[in-house]
Amino acid sequence: MNSQCSHHHHHDHNHKHESSSLWNHHGHSHGDLHGRELLWAVIINVLLTVVQLVGGVLSGSLALVADAVHNFSDAGSLALAAFVRKVSGRPPSDKMTFGFGRAEILGALVNSTTLVAVGLYLLYESIERFYNPQKVEGEIVVGIAAFALIVDLITVGLTYKGAKESVNIRAAFIHNLSDAFASVVVMISGALILWLQLSWIDLLASLLISVFILYHSYLLLKECLSILM
Repeated sequence: MNSQCSHHHHHDHNHKHESSSLWNHHGHSHGDLHGRELLWAVIINVLLTVVQLVGGVLSGSLALVADAVHNFSDAGSLALAAFVRKVSGRPPSDKMTFGFGRAEILGALVNSTTLVAVGLYLLYESIERFYNPQKVEGEIVVGIAAFALIVDLITVGLTYKGAKESVNIRAAFIHNLSDAFASVVVMISGALILWLQLSWIDLLASLLISVFILYHSYLLLKECLSILM
């Protein structure tokens, strides 16, 4: 992601004309294909978020809710990447090209800032639940987490190609990879709850996901800020 970000940075300041042809080329050669793939990725991630939220509420699992929130941020990241991709396909001018390059960085910045807030909230909720434990239905957790893992892997496949060209698609790609990891954590916690009847394992899973979200968003935030400075 670093090379891509610095690539835009370099072009913005030194080679505006060259940069505009770069954006133009991307817009025409890959725009439609990646745009369609991104749209599908957005739709399935939004649907998955709804399923996970409902499942989290029904099962009493905070880990599922954490995964749902993480997924929703993925959908936002993908939607933003699709929007920037569509806009960047328009006939370029020096002034507008600069704007598109910045739009991508600002988009990734908004996304990572939101993730920090979400991660902190989930961390707080996990600690709160520790003092007020709730019963967790392991079967629902395992079933929905397995479904989420499949969706995450499909999204990783849909964003893989575009991740090489765009900082936003790469951010979305990384988020979905981390979401796949989160789904595995939730699945394991659900299985352990079923097997050992220990609901606190769910809190451990949501704590792990929260820390993971915070770590990833910190890295993305640091990178975007270093480009904008």
